[in-house]
Amino acid sequence: MQISILAIDVIMHRPLHYLYFVIFILCCSIIVPRPASALMSIEKERELGDRLLLMVKSRTTLVEDPEIVGYVTDIGHKILRHVNGKFFHYRFFVIQDDSMNAFAMPGGLVFIHTGLLENVDSEDELLCVMAHEIGHVQGRHVVRRIEQAKRLNIATAALAVAGFFLGGARGESSSAALFASSALNASIALKYSREDEEEADRRAYQWICKAGYDPRGLIYILKKMQRYRWLGSDTIPSYLATHPVSSERMTYLQNLWNQDPCIQKAKEDLFRLRKIQVKARTLTEDPQVLIQRYTQELKATPNDVFILYGLVHSLLAAQEYNEAIKIANRLVSVAKDRPEFKIDQGQAYLAAGKYRQAISIIEPYYKRHPWNLEAKFFLARAYLDQGNAPGALPLLKSLEKSWPDPTPIYLQMGRCLSALNRQGEAHYYLSRYYDAIGNQQAASYHHKEALKLLPRDSRLYHKLKKTTESKKGDKT
Repeated sequence: MQISILAIDVIMHRPLHYLYFVIFILCCSIIVPRPASALMSIEKERELGDRLLLMVKSRTTLVEDPEIVGYVTDIGHKILRHVNGKFFHYRFFVIQDDSMNAFAMPGGLVFIHTGLLENVDSEDELLCVMAHEIGHVQGRHVVRRIEQAKRLNIATAALAVAGFFLGGARGESSSAALFASSALNASIALKYSREDEEEADRRAYQWICKAGYDPRGLIYILKKMQRYRWLGSDTIPSYLATHPVSSERMTYLQNLWNQDPCIQKAKEDLFRLRKIQVKARTLTEDPQVLIQRYTQELKATPNDVFILYGLVHSLLAAQEYNEAIKIANRLVSVAKDRPEFKIDQGQAYLAAGKYRQAISIIEPYYKRHPWNLEAKFFLARAYLDQGNAPGALPLLKSLEKSWPDPTPIYLQMGRCLSALNRQGEAHYYLSRYYDAIGNQQAASYHHKEALKLLPRDSRLYHKLKKTTESKKGDKT
């Protein structure tokens, strides 16, 4: 328990580049003691993944935009369709951070930074990176590193965490340097070995070929990272730090291609990728700077749909809603062959509080494209904000099952059920929402209220009771 407290203190007060090491220590504290020959069970790894997801959410900004998250999830599922014997229900997330990075955690969690998303030149490059990350998860490489670390006793692990925390401070005593050295030596255990990288490459190669893509995309993106030497941000180590690229590995990847080349059959949707990249940029850069840039660029190319699109979302980020509506109307007029821009037009009206107009735009599009999650989400929001909670509820229930990260859906479900005077259910979803974003005080309040108000024989009541018992078990 002392280790967990120390680790949490590091998580709450240090940037996320400490996360991999803290994962290592936390995992040791969670799974020891175990039989010497046994790996962590799949169920335990899933539980660990849930814990780690909360950690990442507490220290990063996860993108909740349905179009961006949906795109990355779609790419991930192009790979997963060809993965036999999946251990986990994979979940895909996008971190709002401008470093070129991606990583996977135990339990099937795959994270892509907006910096990587913005700088790939093709869908193929992104898919190859994600396939490699899934290869590490399927190989259970992090868990195997944890297994090797079982030889660390509690005292040594606690010393390493303390040294890692103190070693980064300016003006520490010479003993802190010793502690930091111990921490560094311990943290090496988490790095992927050459065998891990080759195994992930082999797995990824097969899946990429079956999906109809070019596995050399991984070589291209790694060479690009080496060329620019982008070493990441203050939050998560760069891709090159966690996946060191040696000349031997490059040769190995090229040899895989020479021995078994595969023809690229899948048709890439470069328009969709470009659209996603523009929107991602509006999340990471100063909207006022972007507004000036896009406005200037429009003078040279007034009908460029990507510039208009970027300007719409920059204006929305700057809360200049009326101007956003004006540009969105212009975008839809210019891009008549791209009806998906209707969603952005409706979003602009929704942000401006013009719910009736938003519904009149999004509702017809949704009826023609009922599979579009983004349209469903904004239509539900428009219904709810207009006061039509009965209309919003079935849409939100559907999204709860299909949304990549249901956290924003929990919030809207809580609002919707409260408007329908179904307070027990409303408190249940609000407790899920606040628990997911790490606000334990609010989560605890809604949890208790839900237990008071929900019928004892209801499904949600039993789910809450199960959660309560699970948390008591964790404390024990």
